[in-house]
Amino acid sequence: MRLTAAKIAEIVNGIVEGNPDQIISTVSKIEDAANESLCFLSNKKYSHYLQTTSAGIVLLDDTFTDIPEGLTVIRCSHPYVAFCTILIQHFDYKSPYQIGIHPTAVIESSATIGENCHIGSHAYIGHNVKIGDNTKVLANTCIYENSTIGNNTLLHSNVSVYYDSVIGSDCIIHSGTAIGSDGFGHAPLPDGTYIKIPQIGNVVIGDKVEIGSNTSIDRANMGSTVIGDGCRLDNLVQIAHGVELGQNCIVAGGVCIAGSAKIGDNCVFAGQSGVVGHVTVADKTTLGGQAGINKDVKEPGGIFTGSPHLPFKDEMKSRVMWRNLPQLEKRVRELEQQLKESKANNG
Repeated sequence: MRLTAAKIAEIVNGIVEGNPDQIISTVSKIEDAANESLCFLSNKKYSHYLQTTSAGIVLLDDTFTDIPEGLTVIRCSHPYVAFCTILIQHFDYKSPYQIGIHPTAVIESSATIGENCHIGSHAYIGHNVKIGDNTKVLANTCIYENSTIGNNTLLHSNVSVYYDSVIGSDCIIHSGTAIGSDGFGHAPLPDGTYIKIPQIGNVVIGDKVEIGSNTSIDRANMGSTVIGDGCRLDNLVQIAHGVELGQNCIVAGGVCIAGSAKIGDNCVFAGQSGVVGHVTVADKTTLGGQAGINKDVKEPGGIFTGSPHLPFKDEMKSRVMWRNLPQLEKRVRELEQQLKESKANNG
């Protein structure tokens, strides 16, 4: 793919500074760029690369002013978004999945497969499964009975979709992920042993959801575990039974959300953070890395860190105090000694 600076500016609604006929044929990081590379720059931390880059074109905003002579740039409001737009439209990898069903795939006679689908080698499609148009089920993926998959969805190899699951349209699910596995429900008995609680609910995943590899979304004990439209889940995420995750949430790697937690829309959970069960978290809540929510978050838009969670500024103040504790302890001991000596002298 070859694009001129003028064409890119037209696509991203930007303004060319330099050669409008400059051609790019690839994309790269600014520090690794060649003379036909398209790059972007949005973080001032990397602005020094402008002086050394060999890039053909750099996307940036109006805050960058020291542009070396001979470098073609395109100014736009959101360089990263603009870069992603070009990447999606012209450079995104599209594997040439052949339309059709591999001869080693097993498809039960009651299953329904839409038009223009790809069913890979050794895939299994169970009884009464419904798969929409243009959906791709790659090698060794299993979709069990009574499940429904929407249109234009991609299930990478070795995905397991348990019975009664619902997955929307335009979704991507990466390898090793389990959808609809049993929730962790075990009731204690008087003799100290446990009895397994049947998990008879299901999982419902909305449209335009992406789920990373080796993530587990457990089925509800009763009712549904719900992943809202537009959510993005990273690798190694645990969503327990009965969780309701709102729309357009970002959940980074290693996050665990315990059973029956209700998460609002547009929440962001950083890596290795967690939420206890049976709590409600308001819309637009941000949770820092390794932080833990242990009670309801009622006000939308909060930023929290620490475990148990605290408002971000309060947690930062607490950390400063913790760092100063050894010095404070030393001062207290000195004051105690001075007080003791003063009493002795006055006694």
